[in-house]
Amino acid sequence: MNAGDGPAFRRDLYRGTALDYDRFRVPYPGELIADLLRRGAADPGGRALDLACGTGQIAFAVREFFDEVWAVDQEPDMIEVVREKAAGATDVRALVACAEELAVPDGAFDLVAIGNAFHRLPRHRIAERAHGWLRPGGRLALLWSESPWRGALPWQRDLAEVVTRWMDRAGGYERIPAGAEEERRRVPDREVLEEAGFEVLGKFSFAAPHTWTPGTLAGNVFSTSVLSRAALGDRAEDFEADLRHALSRHAGLTETIDFAYELGRRAAG
Repeated sequence: MNAGDGPAFRRDLYRGTALDYDRFRVPYPGELIADLLRRGAADPGGRALDLACGTGQIAFAVREFFDEVWAVDQEPDMIEVVREKAAGATDVRALVACAEELAVPDGAFDLVAIGNAFHRLPRHRIAERAHGWLRPGGRLALLWSESPWRGALPWQRDLAEVVTRWMDRAGGYERIPAGAEEERRRVPDREVLEEAGFEVLGKFSFAAPHTWTPGTLAGNVFSTSVLSRAALGDRAEDFEADLRHALSRHAGLTETIDFAYELGRRAAG
């Protein structure tokens, strides 16, 4: 690990989550994607990279704007889903590789996007590498959204209690390296980008309403690194039953999800 990389996450945290991830993660709003393309890509064409792509939520959202989109993830089952969704299309290049070992020519991309994953990567190293992967004037976008159990609505508080209880039972906290959250607070993403040579253009936020069911909330939790079906093992059904029971007293499970992205630019000259 390079100095300044921070605590290292295990590389197998999302193994076996691809189907839940693809089905139950809420897509980035169209307004966010349109804004990102307006700010993050000067003209249609060129090449984009969806790094730590999961099942390609960003890659498929931006593919019509670019001549080619690379979707890269270290989990083979994630990339298998990407390939199935691409259905043999030549404009989506799906690769199994971890971000810090990806071989990319200098100046290969107009846009590098990382969705809900930068905090799990060696941030300083990846920011430096992404700076080199981008053409002069190219952009790096860090996208994220809030998890449903982090809100203040009554059903969200009940959901948070279930998640916390099962994090203790299933050892979910052990899947997060000690000091990871403290390190991100101490060194914000913006500072990491600036140290790598990026001009930070700003943070852009979008709110989108979303209605859940107990089943889709359980699926969303299963798509995480800490309470995946693999992490829960033979207790996954017990977890879902506990979740459904906790939410049964709520008539509606609607929230407004906060989505955002932070945008950095490599100098043009």
